[in-house]
Amino acid sequence: MRIVIVGAGVVGYSLVEQLGYELHDISLVEQDSSICTAISEKMDLLVVQGSGSSLEVLKQAGIDSAEMVIAVTPNDEVNILVCGLAEQYGVKKRIARIRNQEYSDPDTGIDVSRLGVTQVIQPERVVVDAILQFIESPGALDAANFQDSNILLRGYKILPDIPMIGKSLQEISAITAPHPLLVVTIIRQGKAVIPTGNQVIALGDQVFALFPRESLDAFLSLVNRPRKRVKRVVISGNSLTSVYLASALEELIDSVVYVASDYTEGRRVAEMFHNVEVLHGDCMEVDTLQEVHMAKADFFVSTGKATENNIMSALFAKAEGAKEVISISNESRYNKLFQSIGIDHVISPRLTMAREIMEVVRRGQIGSAIRIQDADIEVIRIIAGEKSKVVGQPLQTVWNKVRVESLVGGIIRNDTMIIPDGTTIIEPGDDVIVITHTKNKNAIQKLFVPKYHNAYCVGHYHQKRIFV
Repeated sequence: MRIVIVGAGVVGYSLVEQLGYELHDISLVEQDSSICTAISEKMDLLVVQGSGSSLEVLKQAGIDSAEMVIAVTPNDEVNILVCGLAEQYGVKKRIARIRNQEYSDPDTGIDVSRLGVTQVIQPERVVVDAILQFIESPGALDAANFQDSNILLRGYKILPDIPMIGKSLQEISAITAPHPLLVVTIIRQGKAVIPTGNQVIALGDQVFALFPRESLDAFLSLVNRPRKRVKRVVISGNSLTSVYLASALEELIDSVVYVASDYTEGRRVAEMFHNVEVLHGDCMEVDTLQEVHMAKADFFVSTGKATENNIMSALFAKAEGAKEVISISNESRYNKLFQSIGIDHVISPRLTMAREIMEVVRRGQIGSAIRIQDADIEVIRIIAGEKSKVVGQPLQTVWNKVRVESLVGGIIRNDTMIIPDGTTIIEPGDDVIVITHTKNKNAIQKLFVPKYHNAYCVGHYHQKRIFV
């Protein structure tokens, strides 16, 4: 697929990496000459210096032959204009990053689709969705949602109070019936395993399961983390993300506390909500932490614009007794460091948004949705081609011929998730979730897409792949 990306910030750069590795024909438009030079030195692709609002620049980038344009500059108006110009050239898919609520809120009556945008990605709402995944799954090591949040992947460490200990995966499936659930990966002593039904769960394992949303409560009970335990969430940070998060939690959580360091902002937010307690204070000060009864908080979420303030306030909240802390970080290169010093979950808005855009791009193609922890295991989504080797036969027959260690974790058919067994037959057009080792990714794609080839590869990368 020929794709034009406009904007080479963290989001655009991440998209170039991901899409280039998946053998798309990529061209990039960026106004900053130093960024253009740096990218040209690292990556073999067409980089055009200039504004995305320039028709001549877009022509140089190949807009007239593109199948998709992705506009992710910091300027909403430029992103909308890029999509409008792309529509004039017949580009079918036109994705724009838009922050301004005036363009994205249905209540304003503005329909950006009439301006040429086929898909809006709003950073703050994407980040809130990522935060909610952890809040609805207390104690999770990792969390990811698929298919409009109807299919969930959750990972937990097996502690002494978890009833899964000593049970095989077959026994676990029987316990959770009629709620479908499939354990797709177990990390034991640092080694990741794609398990079989006879695998027995042991103390200290990290277990990752895939299931439809209706099985969430059954799974949380299985790991002794019932959802009802989340009673109090404290939010800190004067940002649009903070407001969206408070709005999302207002009807879900008994007690939501919004701490605003800016008095005027706090007054404005207080007028917006009925069931959110709004306080003026600084969560890096002990008096404020005690005033909000941080020791009773199930979650503390720092969503301010400054990474250092988010990290420090989260650490103070943890020290004051918050059970879990989530911090927004714009410094993704330090995320592992932040987690190592006590932050339970670190969310990078730019990388999270890049992953959201990749989900849109990959619909109908292979999609590397998430890499599980630091293990060499990936969860990928791929559409089964009509003439692919996996359709029309029971999985036990097909998979016995596959010489790579992989597992079909789920099949999405007519918006319904099927947890497969050996007798399940994949049909053409099924959206299949496969768990496999990273090195096997191309082999899996060849099974599902017979005509998979390198026709769109414009070059190669000179660096190690970075996973979002």
